[in-house]
This record gives sequence, structure tokens and C-alpha cells, in this order.
Amino acid sequence: MTKKYLRSLLIVLFAGLLLAGCAMGPRAESTPGISAGGDQIFVSYMNYVFKLDPATGKAAWRFPEKSNIKQVFYAPALIDGDSIYVGDFANDFLKINVTGTPSVDWTFTEAKGWYQGKAAKDGDLIIAPNSDRNIYAIDVNNNLVWTHRNRFAYISEPLIIDDMVIVSSQDHKVVFLNKQDGTTIREVALNGAVIAAPVYDAQTDSIFVGSLGNEFVRIDRQSGEIVWRYDGGGTLGSVWAKPIIVDGQVIFNDKTGKIISLSPETGLENWQFNAGGSQLAGLALIEGKGFVVALEDGTVSFYNMDRQAIWSRSVSGNVYNTPVVTETMILVGAIKGDNLVYAFDFQGQPVWTFKPEK
Repeated sequence: MTKKYLRSLLIVLFAGLLLAGCAMGPRAESTPGISAGGDQIFVSYMNYVFKLDPATGKAAWRFPEKSNIKQVFYAPALIDGDSIYVGDFANDFLKINVTGTPSVDWTFTEAKGWYQGKAAKDGDLIIAPNSDRNIYAIDVNNNLVWTHRNRFAYISEPLIIDDMVIVSSQDHKVVFLNKQDGTTIREVALNGAVIAAPVYDAQTDSIFVGSLGNEFVRIDRQSGEIVWRYDGGGTLGSVWAKPIIVDGQVIFNDKTGKIISLSPETGLENWQFNAGGSQLAGLALIEGKGFVVALEDGTVSFYNMDRQAIWSRSVSGNVYNTPVVTETMILVGAIKGDNLVYAFDFQGQPVWTFKPEK
């Protein structure tokens, strides 16, 4: 697959399919970006960020109160106590105070593109990926600390480990940056665009990530060496979402529906099965219980760690983002369906649904 073709494919998929429209107007549709922490749930969708009541799913408020045709939210909000950090498609990155009526503390306006990936934060430093091919490092007082530029848009959530910022690149690379100044430590080349966010495993001091080049790799964090590469003997499909690491296994899925468990140490396969449909969303771990699988067609299933399907439900619409797990619920976002967000308890029983008022 050529880089020119890949760039066209990604533009169509993300700007077309996931926005479900060709213009940044009121008729465009973004997939819901859900974030949750403590007793707070936020949903980025269309022209608003909504704060939901965890008990009822009703909107406590929306920001802004009145729609701005140029302002479309896709990226999930980064929750930080009484504030959230979130970017929009009008090139703005905002810090919003969410106590009581939401109010903007500051707006970072130097980007030239949209914010699609969730930001990351370490101490006073916020790392925000942007479609203008830059990663922006901003402090909590809205001062630009550094930028790092690439050949392609950055759309995945960065990973911050010690003095490193590690980010996936559509330029077939995993990029390691110095957290202090944004300089490149190294770039690790893979066989395809890397859309999935990387995951870190402290036990092996390694990064695990898959690519659209039908591969899944372990990268040593210190040396940048690819310790092993898994392709399922040529049967692995493209990998669009980050893995989970649990019980001495690294578990991930591919677009064709396969769910695969590997040994983090060796890359040898423990098991695999097919969930029965296309998957762009990743696996959502419920600690001590199992994991949730969401198919593109709206099928949501829970599997225990013995790979037994405990329950399966169907939501109206298409699911492209990984479900979000809170202390008591599973939150699933969908587009082109009856509702925007579906909440289930861990037994698969519906708790509430959310659909924005027009």
C-alpha cells in the first residue's frame, strides 16, 4: 500500500466516515468521544461537550450552551480534577472548568488543524496531538513548551513514560520524544500506518502496538529494538486499537474480528478466537472479570478470561470507539442509531441511554 493511497484512505475514513459528512457544518456527525473518571462522564459530540449524570445518563450541562457552527468536538476530554482539556475541529484546544456552570479558563490557538486524539498529561505538561502534523506540549498556564512536527497528522493519544513521550504515527512509525524539549530520541519503523495508541508494560519495559500493516510488535523502550513481530503466519488483519495487558498476557484485536492473546515476553500465541465481525474499537478491560468487545455493527459482548461469552447485547448504530469502563458501568458510543451512548452494568443489563436534545 503506497503512502499516497494510505493518506487518501485515512482522509476518507476519518474525515468522511467518522464525521459522516463532507462539510464542517451542522449536518456533519462525529463519533462520540467518551471519557470517565470518578463520578464524572463527558461526551464530545458534534458542536458540544456534554457532562452526563452517571445515575441517569441525563445531561447536566452542555458546552457551549449555544451551538457554534465552526466548533465540532471529536476527541475525548482529558479529565483533570475540576477541569477538562479538550480540542475541537476549529483548531482550538481548551481548558474548561467543569464545577457548576462550565467556563473556559484558557484557549490554545496556535494549531492549524483539528484535534482528534485525546490529550495526555504528566504533572504540569499537556501533550496534544493535532492533524496539522504537530504535537503540542502546553503547560497548565497555556504556555507553549515545545512542538514536534511530522509528515502526517497525529491522531492517537500519546503515551508518557518517565522522560519519554511515545506516539503513533501514520508515517509507519512509533516516535519516541524527549518529554522536556520534544526532540526525537528515535523512530521505530513498522510495516504500515500506526493508528492504534501504544501501551506500556513495566514488567518487560516494553511498548506494545499494532499497525495497519497487519502486524503487532513489542518494542524495547530503552533501545527501540523490535523484540518480536507477530503476524499470525500472514493471517493477521489490520490493527486499529490499542491492546490490553492482563494476567501475563497482551490481548488485542484486528479488523477482521480476531481476538488474540500473546506472551509479552516471547510473542508466542496463547490463544485466539473470532468475535464474528469487523472491529475498529479496541477491547475494554473490566479488572478481575474479563473484557468487552464492540463490533462495528453494534454487537457488544462480554468475555471472561477463559474466553467464554457471558453475555451479548446489540446497540442501534455503528461503534468505532473503544467502550469506556467505569467502576460500575460500561459506556458504548454509537453513531447513526437511536441513541448516542448506551450504559450497561457488568451483567449486561441496560442502565440508561443518552441522546442529545435538538
